[in-house]
Amino acid sequence: MKKAAFSILILIFGLLEAGLLDSFQLLGVQPNLLLMSAVTASLIFELKWAFVFAIFAGMLNDTLGVGAFGINTLLFCVWVFLIIKLSRKIPLDSKPIRIILVFIIVISHNFLKKFIFFIWGKPSVSISMFLYITFWESLYTAAVSPLLFKLLESVPYPTAIE
Repeated sequence: MKKAAFSILILIFGLLEAGLLDSFQLLGVQPNLLLMSAVTASLIFELKWAFVFAIFAGMLNDTLGVGAFGINTLLFCVWVFLIIKLSRKIPLDSKPIRIILVFIIVISHNFLKKFIFFIWGKPSVSISMFLYITFWESLYTAAVSPLLFKLLESVPYPTAIE
């Protein structure tokens, strides 16, 4: 039941990103809610379930977005793995650290996607437009991340016994 509630939130985030968030664009960008859900899953769930949620969120992002199918799914799993590894070295439970983490992950995600598309020879926006979008999307996602963490943490999560 607890995992089902988190899955439903990911689905809602996907629907919001697909069109409803257009009304909440700021400077032409919107927050990356699906990537946020993968980051949150890596902070809350054990590795196996964090990967399941990352795959679900990534596939939803790949299905609803533009670009090569599978890129977001792959990268979401990479971020989950790296966040879980990092959380074993330093505590990631304070709000400022989580906000900075979200900002860095969103920037890194966009740069890796841009690099992959460049390698594949896929056309994309100009570098100045890319930098503009990447910076503001990262900042916007980081700015709303405390609200999203609070929302996602309101879901009843698994205990150590589960």
